[in-house]
Amino acid sequence: MVQTARTTPQLRLRLKRVFAAYYLDLCSHSIATPTGAYEAVRDYFDARAAELGAVLLRSQMEDEIGLIVGEVEQDLRQRHSRAIDECLQRESLESRFRECLDAAWAGMGG
Repeated sequence: MVQTARTTPQLRLRLKRVFAAYYLDLCSHSIATPTGAYEAVRDYFDARAAELGAVLLRSQMEDEIGLIVGEVEQDLRQRHSRAIDECLQRESLESRFRECLDAAWAGMGG
């Protein structure tokens, strides 16, 4: 469900923030709950599709995924420097993002 009160850039920032928090939970001893990340992914890609007036093509999604994953990794490295390196080696950031995307996509009937 797209949250109409938020713009696409706001949804993108929310996606990056929520996914980064989920990823950090994966790297810690806490329980990582992906529900918020699924919702943020779904909301962002719903908004992008509405913005374009069509279903996002898989190639367009691939471009967006690459950019978002790169930005999240850069943000994590800036904020958590050495502590994040071990986690990035242990847990693939892109793989985890794609898991969230696949779950959100399944929820959207895609």
